[in-house]
Amino acid sequence: MLTMRSKFLYILMDSLKEMKTIIPAFFIATLIGVILEFYLPEEIAFIVLGENPILSIPLATVIGIILPIPRYATYPIAFSLFKKGASIGTIFALISGEVILGSPDRDVMEFKYFGWKAFLSRLILSTAFVMAGGLVAEALL
Repeated sequence: MLTMRSKFLYILMDSLKEMKTIIPAFFIATLIGVILEFYLPEEIAFIVLGENPILSIPLATVIGIILPIPRYATYPIAFSLFKKGASIGTIFALISGEVILGSPDRDVMEFKYFGWKAFLSRLILSTAFVMAGGLVAEALL
């Protein structure tokens, strides 16, 4: 039977182990966000991600899908783009698009157990719903 102290030490060590992976990724994402904030011209951000929601929301969805960073690291980048003029629907699509594919191990398991048709169906439907959600967010907010 574990004592209260050994449980606490286990939780502490496990948390520190998790932080070793989270903090570097979050630091890099924050660094990218700050670089975008200072060096990305507002005109480019507005033209690409804010001028026309019909074009910017699908683009942000695709960018979110292919971003190779963890979910929690997307927020600093999204915030810097929002400050540069990206619309709220576009930011919604970027963040929501990032969760479509998820982690490679989960996707491999899905592919293994349910097949490529189920994987592609989920990918296509999720992408369509994220784009629709971005348009709704744009209209409501």
